[in-house]
Amino acid sequence: MSKTKKQLSLTLKRMFDLHPKLIDFDLNRIKLLMDKFDNPQNSLNSVIHIAGTNGKGSTATFLKEIFEAHDLSVNIYTSPHLINFNERIRIKKNLISDETLLKILKEVEIKNNLEPITFFEITTAAAFIAFKRDPSDINIFETGLGGRLDATNIIENKKLTIITKIGFDHEEFLGKTIEKIAKEKAGILRKNIPVIIAKQNKDKALKTLVIYAKKLNSRLIEIDKIPKDLKLGLVGDFQYENASTAFTAAKFIMPSISFPKVKQGLAQTSWSGRIQKINEGQIFNLRKNITIIDGSHNQDGAIVLNQYLSKQSLGKWNLIIGMLNNREIIDFVKIFKKHINQIYATTIPKSANSLTPQDIKNKLDDLGFNTNISKSFEDAIQKADNKTPLLITGSLYLAGYALKFNETIIN
Repeated sequence: MSKTKKQLSLTLKRMFDLHPKLIDFDLNRIKLLMDKFDNPQNSLNSVIHIAGTNGKGSTATFLKEIFEAHDLSVNIYTSPHLINFNERIRIKKNLISDETLLKILKEVEIKNNLEPITFFEITTAAAFIAFKRDPSDINIFETGLGGRLDATNIIENKKLTIITKIGFDHEEFLGKTIEKIAKEKAGILRKNIPVIIAKQNKDKALKTLVIYAKKLNSRLIEIDKIPKDLKLGLVGDFQYENASTAFTAAKFIMPSISFPKVKQGLAQTSWSGRIQKINEGQIFNLRKNITIIDGSHNQDGAIVLNQYLSKQSLGKWNLIIGMLNNREIIDFVKIFKKHINQIYATTIPKSANSLTPQDIKNKLDDLGFNTNISKSFEDAIQKADNKTPLLITGSLYLAGYALKFNETIIN
């Protein structure tokens, strides 16, 4: 590990420890901090703000690729990262450098002066500062959780807001009903600023979003669907909905949009950990059949997985699963259980909130499985029959660990 990388790691750890809670909705902390930097978030070019339960990252990435195909520069902030923290902050096609990130974080640390602040608020502050110092034509921000009280929502000068598909997730923070969740997501809307609402599976979610848009006189931009025969860089039929949302947004920003360049952007889009096929590395070398890594962790994600598995002609799959203890693992797995042969339960490394393998077994055996308890992810990989197709899912954090394990061996 380089000296800069080590310093960065230590700095991030110090900042992670500044607040006893990982999630604590209160915008006053980041507002006070950004005041000390003269509020860089309010002087960024063409800000597009995206909230939703599923599809935020894919939509943001499609959008980024479309803009870049038109030779526009793009800064983009997403979360969480899968392998490298720098993935969260991308500046003009590149991850933020360790040197730049470390410099900004040290400035943030000094001005914050040990005041309580959450880790997400710190990373969001770093993105605001980085994007102000290295300006781009377009700035895309994905909310972390919710919308109304998300740290990214202190941005006032927005060009466009986007709400992707809404479902049940993080109910302990956002509410137990779909209307309450939709209300929180709608918190990113601004008066007189247009909004694109992606196709919704739940009528109550759509109705709630439309009500809030009308209250704010936020013009609803109708989705312009892309053809289903267009090649996408991301796998799954549902991605055509995300691509259509991105195309609609790009067309709003660029009325003279070039469809050949749109096709180019959509075809070259990649997004790690989303129905990602492993074609090289340690996992690939250990196996004689297809391996898919997917970070899905809620029912809507499970529906997408079920649709994907139903279109394959590979028989039943083995499943390596790890999940956080605030997820409904039975509701998740039962959606695609007909495609599963054997389950290997694992803990999510370095996650205090992970379900234990025994917890997973106790729950999933109620679905008729004899779940295998694995002492580690590596143990699960070794145990899984290498001739049977393998699905690794249940958490973005597990997906990130699996990809890091694979990458470590490659390098």
